[in-house]
Amino acid sequence: MKYPLYTVLCSAILFACNNNSSENSYGTATDEVAVSEDQYEASAEVESNTNASGLTANFADQSSAKSTEKTSVTDDLKASPKPMLIKTGYLDLEVKDYAGYRNEVESLVNKYGGYLGNETEENQTYRISNRMTLRIPAASFSTIMKGLETNSIRIDGRRIEVEDVGEEYADLEARIKAKKAVQERYLSILQKAVKIDDILEVEEKLRVIREETEAAQGRLKYLSNQINFCTIHLYFYKTIDANYTPPAGPGFISRLWKGVVKGWEAVLNFTIGVVYLWPLWAVVAIIIFIFRKKKFSFGFRRTKE
Repeated sequence: MKYPLYTVLCSAILFACNNNSSENSYGTATDEVAVSEDQYEASAEVESNTNASGLTANFADQSSAKSTEKTSVTDDLKASPKPMLIKTGYLDLEVKDYAGYRNEVESLVNKYGGYLGNETEENQTYRISNRMTLRIPAASFSTIMKGLETNSIRIDGRRIEVEDVGEEYADLEARIKAKKAVQERYLSILQKAVKIDDILEVEEKLRVIREETEAAQGRLKYLSNQINFCTIHLYFYKTIDANYTPPAGPGFISRLWKGVVKGWEAVLNFTIGVVYLWPLWAVVAIIIFIFRKKKFSFGFRRTKE
């Protein structure tokens, strides 16, 4: 009896231990699954946050890129150089008061900071006229052109010419900058040169570069002056006798004087033509000399016989 009871008791103890171990293993597995689920949820949350932040960052990058592009375009428009234009105007007018208009032109030009250039006045039988060259600031070109037309009776002609020298101006600036850089390098080489031949060669190079630089600077200065100051060629006149008809041809005195001049020119041309034929005259002289010599010898022989 003792042995069966002991066997049953051992079996019960073993069964209880097995139950505890299974429950512990099940709990461990559950905990591991829970941890895995928590990790998955955390990773999913992190991924969603990452995606959201990525979309936000991309949107921010696109917005910043667009704003940068707009800023660069605006800066380019602001930094674009002004056009380098040389303006020249031509104006032919008829005026009522010649002297008064002449004074008005001078006052108008002086008012806007310009100056008068060449001036040629002609007083004919039926008309008094004046040709003037005006140099005016470029900003006042249109204003002065309109002001010159204000007190005129009639506009016979009006023309404006515009020349864009922006490309030449930029090219000259680049050339000057490059030549100055080369000049600085040659100066540094000159300081290190020891031989006289090397020194003379470098100085010759410097002389050529300086001449080219000065020529480019002179051209640049001229273009700047032409850009800042425009030119207006003004011709205005007053008709004294509207019924006057100029003669169809020259008068008697003019024709007589023209005949004297033409006759003298004909004499000069004839004299020059004779001089051009001097080889022919030399041959003729030689022939005449030989002929006369033979004739003289023949006559001497007949006299002797």
